[in-house]
Amino acid sequence: MSVLNYSFYGEGIMYPPNLATNISAIQQAGWTSVILSLFHIDANGNIIYNNPMIIQNGAYVGDPAWPGQVAQLKGGSVNTILASIGGWDVSDFSNIQAIYKANNYSFQGTLLQSNFQVFRTTFPDVSIIDMDCENTYDQDSFVAFCEMLIEIGFGITFCPYTEMSFWTGSLAAIESKNPGGVKWWNLQCYAGGGGNTSATIWADAIKKAIPGFDTDGYILVSDWSRFWNVPEYGPPFWDGDCPQAVQNWISQFKGEASVGGAFIWNLDQILSYESTEQQHPDAQSCGNVGMSDYVNAMVAALS
Repeated sequence: MSVLNYSFYGEGIMYPPNLATNISAIQQAGWTSVILSLFHIDANGNIIYNNPMIIQNGAYVGDPAWPGQVAQLKGGSVNTILASIGGWDVSDFSNIQAIYKANNYSFQGTLLQSNFQVFRTTFPDVSIIDMDCENTYDQDSFVAFCEMLIEIGFGITFCPYTEMSFWTGSLAAIESKNPGGVKWWNLQCYAGGGGNTSATIWADAIKKAIPGFDTDGYILVSDWSRFWNVPEYGPPFWDGDCPQAVQNWISQFKGEASVGGAFIWNLDQILSYESTEQQHPDAQSCGNVGMSDYVNAMVAALS
């Protein structure tokens, strides 16, 4: 990527009734790509967006306004829209594996395949499916799932934080049949991926798995925004980074040839920060910050 890519993951804020009032601000903040997150796959192959069911039994059943609003996201600096599947502690990829095995190790003719065909026609501006696989690292079903999506007409991105051999092996398998099918990697460098302090290590692993593969600009590095963390066990606490800390963190990747930009997890936290801090004063207060502050922090870090 000759032009750096600056992206964010957005959850419920990207679905009606929340999205409409934020479209213009998203377009003008400096983002170049938008990642709708997180989509989930149920045991039957139906598609859920966070909580709402959106595609069921081969039909779109989500909010009628959403496809049009997603299409409107393109504009200003935004040129690419992605849909991310998975996340932490979810059953999506185990469900995908079970569907694959139950259908004689194929997705051909499954409801999962039909539902993603409907997804493609319902959201024609969503050109890439992002793979946020954080458990059930089954390479056979994962690769077959990616290949099914490529056949339908999607590009693919990977969102790794660990299990390097799984990701490089999957890329090699996909590349052998669909060269260029995996557009780039969104490398998690926060939370469980906080030890990822060099994109070059991942790029070298890719080149070892696929000699000659061009990793220049192939990896987006990342950080997460400041948020009030309410863990399942233990007291809540402030976590994540304000824009200045994001700039400091991302700047360690400056100059690495494989770095093609950066992303932030997530927009919901950015937009809710001010109201959350009013309820829970933050000793390391970010102040009155918004989307453009986080974009500018990433730009400054890699410039």
